[in-house]
Amino acid sequence: MKTEEYRDYLQAKGISTDDAGKQMVMVADFNKFLGSTGWKETTAGSAKKEVERYGRRLIAQRRNTLENFSALCDYTQWLGKRKWYVALLETMDCYNAMEVLAQEVERKCGRETRGWIFREPPPPLGTDELERSVYARRVATRMAQRIDTGESRDSWFQVQHGIPPLDWREHDRADQEKYRQCGNIDQFLDLKRRERDALLTRLRDENRLWYTVEINDEVLKFVQSDPEMEVGHREGDKIYISKIPYNAVRYLHESDARMKRYHACHCPWMRESILENRPISADACYCSLGHASHYLAGLNLELHGEVLESAVKGDTRCRFVFHLPESVPHGGIQDTF
Repeated sequence: MKTEEYRDYLQAKGISTDDAGKQMVMVADFNKFLGSTGWKETTAGSAKKEVERYGRRLIAQRRNTLENFSALCDYTQWLGKRKWYVALLETMDCYNAMEVLAQEVERKCGRETRGWIFREPPPPLGTDELERSVYARRVATRMAQRIDTGESRDSWFQVQHGIPPLDWREHDRADQEKYRQCGNIDQFLDLKRRERDALLTRLRDENRLWYTVEINDEVLKFVQSDPEMEVGHREGDKIYISKIPYNAVRYLHESDARMKRYHACHCPWMRESILENRPISADACYCSLGHASHYLAGLNLELHGEVLESAVKGDTRCRFVFHLPESVPHGGIQDTF
């Protein structure tokens, strides 16, 4: 599948000969695995099943590295094979979440508690979502047995989809400067809302994904109609945030409540439990609350937040609230810089 053209593309990007060679080895292996007819699979489900099958093979060969999966993501994106690209990206999504969670539990509760809760190692990179959900349920159950609710939620909050704090730094600093220039909270949120709409409009016009989310006219209108979505809307001393559904196109057309929850959920460690109808502690959704806290990082405030609704605990959307400190005037700005 255009392997020589892809090699030329890597060279044009300035990829070193050694690194390009490693990527081409993975590309050749993936093409061989799929065979001459594998690429003809057209559904997202069939692409995901094949990627999971390939992931099991890489695990067995001890080649299931982030670099190898990333190489295939780049290749399938370059090819324009969107369903394959999304399936590969989902394989890597939140791959390190359980390790981050284990570190937080140890930091808060000690090494012995960590060892009791995480007595088995997390599933390796490349494992399918069903196996990951089984592991996450086991961990969440033990956390509920061993540590209190506050410690559990605080630990999950720090996971933030496994994204390292350094990766947020540039984004958070840029938003702090925007907030300084805006002058108050409402103006800042309005600016972020306009940025959201401009970005999604451009992605729709260019037929590009927002992470793994397809943006069409219907999805764009749905997001624009909700001031809370991916930004936040202030009401008094509270800011409410709701998430764009993970598979927004399917979500908007789904009538079955369980499937609607499944299409809403972003977490590859949790959403399979919705299909299996095997609940996981909703404390796990404080991971997503931690991720959402960066939407308000520009305020440079210590904000207490709560999960109000989540697909994992039975709601058809994920919605959070953050409480503003009493010292901050409603809609005002606090000089904390």
